[in-house]
Amino acid sequence: MFARFKNLFIGCFSLFLIFCVLIGLRTNTFGNSKLHFGPAVWFRPIVYPNLEETQQPSMNLSKAEKGPNIKIAKGQKLFATGSQRLNDTKHKIVQDIRKKYYPKVQVTNVVGRLGNASLDGSVNCSKKKVKLSQTVLPITGLVSFPGSGNTWTRHLIQQMTGLGTSSVYCDGGLRARGFPYECHRDRAKTVVVKTHEGRHFNLFKKIVLLVRNPYDALLSYANFAKAGHTGHPSKQVLIQASTKMFEHSLKWYVNLTRNTIRKFKGPVHVVQYERLQSDMARELRKLATFFNLSVSDKDIDCTVKLQEGNFHRKTNEAKHIELLHTVYTKEKLLRLQEAARYSEKLLKDAYSVDIDLGGKTEKLLFQTS
Repeated sequence: MFARFKNLFIGCFSLFLIFCVLIGLRTNTFGNSKLHFGPAVWFRPIVYPNLEETQQPSMNLSKAEKGPNIKIAKGQKLFATGSQRLNDTKHKIVQDIRKKYYPKVQVTNVVGRLGNASLDGSVNCSKKKVKLSQTVLPITGLVSFPGSGNTWTRHLIQQMTGLGTSSVYCDGGLRARGFPYECHRDRAKTVVVKTHEGRHFNLFKKIVLLVRNPYDALLSYANFAKAGHTGHPSKQVLIQASTKMFEHSLKWYVNLTRNTIRKFKGPVHVVQYERLQSDMARELRKLATFFNLSVSDKDIDCTVKLQEGNFHRKTNEAKHIELLHTVYTKEKLLRLQEAARYSEKLLKDAYSVDIDLGGKTEKLLFQTS
């Protein structure tokens, strides 16, 4: 009798353990939060008709060159209240779903970030420890072409609001260095969600569209593809990378703005990277209004004072213009200029915003060309 009871107990206990293990695997209780298994999907740009049509060359782009590597944790939901998963047949699955790899993200190449808030020397500013919102926020996309200053803008937003930002991607380096909610699943508790791709528009209620002049944006993207967040590749390597990536990047740059206008029907707030540099306080106040968040003058002033984040590739203006001339031929400069005019018209017609996407960089380039 005792033996039968013992065997029954052992059997039931074994089933209980198996059940617990299965539940743990399902909910990732026993998993390493740093490992995210799921399909890696590349962005594929759409040809835009209004610029000079050039057939996409046959390229063997590396992961960093071709675009963001989107990894979704097993069972992860991209939307806080739904269960949408990336399932677009137009996008090629290029990486084994169990490869332990974090996607890299673009960090901008910034020249002279300088705001204009009137700082009182007596103001004591310290970097905020960001947290999640206590209330549900409308999920707001921070949409940009890679190289347009997305990561730096996230830093400014976090410092201004004290709220964390997140991403449709999951970059371990960013999560460890200033963006603790980079991989957070409940994005309705973060103030903005980073993406470089129009295919995520269905996740958002609102969008902040961040734009930058194409000369610097494409250069920054090529620079990142070869040297990471803050490095500097040799000129020869940068020229080769830029040449290889140019057609792909130029189409992506224009299509992202065009697709935002055509496909997203919710509120859109356009932020120009160069204006954020030159008139930071004013642009931050506009952002706070768009987020419907209350921020104080001290919040704005301290954000300007503490504007430098952990990812900053330093250079100077003269060397920067020289580098642009080294990387781009005259023909490419003209095509970038055409892309800037086309994008300006799109933004003007759709949102009634006047933006000079050439700016100082374009003037310097064509004065000395």
